[in-house]
Amino acid sequence: MTNKLALLTWISILSAGSIITLTPAHATISCAGYLPNSYFERIENNDKFAGKLVKQDNDTQQLQDLNGNVILDNLTDAYILMDSYLLAKQHGKYGVSNAAGKIIVPFKYDEIQTEPGIATSFIVSVNISDNASNATKQGIINRHGDWVYPLASVRIQHAHYDSDYDQNFFTVTKDKGLTGLLDDRGYWAVMPQYDAIHPLNACTGEPLYLQVSLQNKTALIDQNDDVIIPLAANQHIESFNSSVNPLLFLRSTLITGSTATGMSEDIQDDIKSAQIIDANGKLILSSDAPIRKLLYHQLYTYKQAGKIGLINDKANVVLEPQFDNYRDDADKVWLEKNGEMMRLNTLLKLD
Repeated sequence: MTNKLALLTWISILSAGSIITLTPAHATISCAGYLPNSYFERIENNDKFAGKLVKQDNDTQQLQDLNGNVILDNLTDAYILMDSYLLAKQHGKYGVSNAAGKIIVPFKYDEIQTEPGIATSFIVSVNISDNASNATKQGIINRHGDWVYPLASVRIQHAHYDSDYDQNFFTVTKDKGLTGLLDDRGYWAVMPQYDAIHPLNACTGEPLYLQVSLQNKTALIDQNDDVIIPLAANQHIESFNSSVNPLLFLRSTLITGSTATGMSEDIQDDIKSAQIIDANGKLILSSDAPIRKLLYHQLYTYKQAGKIGLINDKANVVLEPQFDNYRDDADKVWLEKNGEMMRLNTLLKLD
């Protein structure tokens, strides 16, 4: 079960103390609200941070032990993460230490990214020039202070956290523009070979699945680089029901020449037909039109032989295709059959 109340967010501490904003096509994955309850049960008894942050008159902060002894001084923009780590700025640069003042990430970086609800690895950045096309080097340092990926002219984003194995995954885009999936031991789960990689079910406690693209074609693979849906043009793939088992995927066929991106609900005009596929690549259901979710219900419309039917979020058919049209007024859904309009709640018991 997914913990929907987990108030976690991926933060990026910048030299100006702001939060980084990324475009949707390249946004870092956040685990907020997706980590399974087993993760929180596992960390519940972790040792608490044996220190405290104390604000000084000059607006700096000190890390002190519980007896008031100064461990680290001249800190700003300081955060205590997961009751385990201090992330702060010192003398103009960011770093990470533990409560005893042991330096995990040296205070010499212009930016550090981490997931505060996990904080098992740190993406570090150094500004090397004012040239926007090659202004930053990035690398990954783990919680022990060891390099996972040395500083290089690459783009690194958090992609997934496997709570069963306490393991992080990252997308790394190299200077030739190809992207791969790297784990926090420094091994490539997926070699850099795709133009883009989009995790579809990150941090849910399930095996990771990814939409990948290469030369205007898309495919579905898993974190072991096994192909589930092969590369094809005019193909859009997303998770159909990431909060329900078994996990299913929505494959939409786009009109020829479409460059539409985003969720299928936002690109309906570009979709010709759709299929629901399971994690083994097996076809579960086909639709001659886009598969659309009803506004107020966990039900979806699909179309076969010119007639509209309804399925639930497990792709089980709840109403066979028999309707000529429908109207979704949010709390009221109307279905038309042989010229007669009827309310959905007269045909089904709705939640």
